[in-house]
Amino acid sequence: MINFIAPENNYNNDLMELVRAFSQRIDKDFDLSLNYEIDGIRMSVSVAVDGTKGKEYSYDFTVEAGDELERKRLEKRYLKEAIYNSVVDYTGIGLPYGCLTGIRPTKLFRELGDKARDMFENEFSVSQKKVELVETIVNVQEPYRNDGDGHDVFVFIPFCPTRCAYCSFVSVAIDRQKKLIAPYVECLLKEIEFLKEVVKEKGLKIRTVYVGGGTPTSIPVEHLDQILGALVDFKPFEFTVEAGRPDTINSDVLTVLKRHGVTRISINPQTFNDATLERIGRKHTTELVEKVYEEAKEHFDVNMDLIAMLPGETLDDFKHSVDRAVELGAENVTVHTLYLKKGSQLKVGGYQSVDNKTAEEMVDYAYTTLTEAGYEPYYMYRQKYTSGNLENVGYAKKGKLCVYNVDIMEEDTSILAAGAAAISKKWDMSINLITRNANFKEPLEYVKHFDTVMERQRAFWLGDDKNPSKSVKKP
Repeated sequence: MINFIAPENNYNNDLMELVRAFSQRIDKDFDLSLNYEIDGIRMSVSVAVDGTKGKEYSYDFTVEAGDELERKRLEKRYLKEAIYNSVVDYTGIGLPYGCLTGIRPTKLFRELGDKARDMFENEFSVSQKKVELVETIVNVQEPYRNDGDGHDVFVFIPFCPTRCAYCSFVSVAIDRQKKLIAPYVECLLKEIEFLKEVVKEKGLKIRTVYVGGGTPTSIPVEHLDQILGALVDFKPFEFTVEAGRPDTINSDVLTVLKRHGVTRISINPQTFNDATLERIGRKHTTELVEKVYEEAKEHFDVNMDLIAMLPGETLDDFKHSVDRAVELGAENVTVHTLYLKKGSQLKVGGYQSVDNKTAEEMVDYAYTTLTEAGYEPYYMYRQKYTSGNLENVGYAKKGKLCVYNVDIMEEDTSILAAGAAAISKKWDMSINLITRNANFKEPLEYVKHFDTVMERQRAFWLGDDKNPSKSVKKP
């Protein structure tokens, strides 16, 4: 445990995230204290470790008058650099992503332009292996980037057959909430119709439609038919439905998906080991995954999710899962590293994933095996509490990547979003400004307060002065 003491400021959450990442890898307790001051164009930082005064760091702090955003950005960056270097000096232990804590390293790399590689390696202390991964993804994405004209549509269906042990998403076990499905779908359809009016009125061009969850295919097929039928009018070139639980997929579901022009689906094994599936609360077998995949692959591009560091799994178990996904030939394979957030059964039960060496070996094996099989890493993101302080990476066969995943992670596309917990986003390319409007998070609250949902959507998309959204200018 690291006892971190710092002056109260706006960056403590980011600083604590960096300290937490170290605490996963260090087996001794110590105190870490931070002080700093800014004098004109210099920032001085003092870090003490275990009661001993550490190094003094001095940074150039040249900021144009009135540029408050740049001032805060530099202040946070330099504090993280000082903390990182001090802990590494004291412990001899580094982190694969150095002092970076953000969810989107590829976005930062692109924004830094010609300076990116040098800054990642020498200022942020990112390992060479991870710098190369980030740079590769940025290059793979380039032909698919939005030119500023396209928009995406996201629809959220928060129902699942059961709740997986690692899940902390907004999702509802369907057998306990069957009465909520019909009113939820009714509200969702009304919201979709409004978004169609927005698209028509403003003459928007829709790039992709993404139906996520939860498990959208867990709802009755007639409701799924209604929703997908309402989305066809957007005429996207990419139409994705998360069908992640194979126990929700049958011939009727596949027929509905095909009839409405869906181009991509997910069939997510998470692992190809039946004992693990039972352990994490998945009510299906690996045999069913393979059966459903064979039925679906003739009509759709398929993504398969795998998770490294699931409870009880060895490196060999994970290797088997990666190898099997490659053998089956799914167009996309997304490799997640287990992360445990509040609300998940594993977290509540006290499960800890602290074997960083195995986590790194799993992630490395996935990268090597998938790239040698012709897959390219095309998007990535990082999360708090991830095993080994690592990352989640989507791999795709050439020309088969999911454009929506690129758009959502690189934050360069406006998104019209519908459903509980959905967040609509407007991106102003000229000033790199993202404006957001969030719906009620819980499905029941979404239904109960649907009038308010629609008032907020109208204000957000049609320019009412009472716009309830939050604007965030991206650095």
